[in-house]
Amino acid sequence: MNLNPAHWHLIVNHLPITGSLIAVLILLYGILRKNEGVIKAAYWLFALMAVFAVVATQTGEGAERFILDAKLADEAIIERHVEASNIAEWAMIVVGVTALAALFINRLKTLRVMPVIVFILALIAAGLMAWAGLLGGEIMHKEIRSDNNVVLPR
Repeated sequence: MNLNPAHWHLIVNHLPITGSLIAVLILLYGILRKNEGVIKAAYWLFALMAVFAVVATQTGEGAERFILDAKLADEAIIERHVEASNIAEWAMIVVGVTALAALFINRLKTLRVMPVIVFILALIAAGLMAWAGLLGGEIMHKEIRSDNNVVLPR
C-alpha cells in the first residue's frame, strides 16, 4: 500500500484536535480535584499536542499540493482551512510552551493560578483546533459545508 501526502495528513490531523479536547477535560478534572498529578499529566499532554499540531501542519502542506495537483478540491476552500490551521497550530504551541513553563513554575511553588491560565488558553486553542478541523473536513465533504445546497433524503 502506497500512502500519498493526503493519507499522512489524515492519519495525523485528528491527534491534536481530539487530543487537545481530551487534555482540556483532564486538566479540568485535575483542577476540580486539586490533583497535582493529573494537572501535570495534562500539561505533558498539551506539550505533546503542540508537537502533533506542528506535524499536522507539515503533513498538510504535502496534502494541499497533492489535492490541488489532482484537482480534487477548490483552492479557496483549502486556503480557508490552511489559514485556520496555522492559527490553531500557533495557539497550541503557546499552550504547549505555557504548560511546560507551568511544570517548572509548579516545582518552585510560586504561581498557583497556572492551571487556570493553561486551562483558558487550552480551551481557546482546542476551539481553534476544532474550527480548523471542521474547515478541513469541508474540503472533501460537501455535505458539511455551510454554503451547500445538498438536500438530504428523508
